[in-house]
Amino acid sequence: MRISIRLAERNNEIIANCPELDINCYGKNKEEAVKRLKSIIHFYLDAAKTFGLDIEKPQAIAIEGETNYDLTDSFIFASPESIN
Repeated sequence: MRISIRLAERNNEIIANCPELDINCYGKNKEEAVKRLKSIIHFYLDAAKTFGLDIEKPQAIAIEGETNYDLTDSFIFASPESIN
């Protein structure tokens, strides 16, 4: 599975959207919004695994069509302290 993140600006905030998982998150800037969304994706995948759901493990992530990032990178899936 390939994960993508789309960004939009609304009311002086950035909205990060992952259409494949139908989840959204916000931030004051692009970096914060993407970081928060990655934490939510991590939480989502962990929860699915806990509940025994069969979800294909993502292999790559693309932000606004830019370079793909390896999801095994600790930066991308470091355990979040909180969801938001």
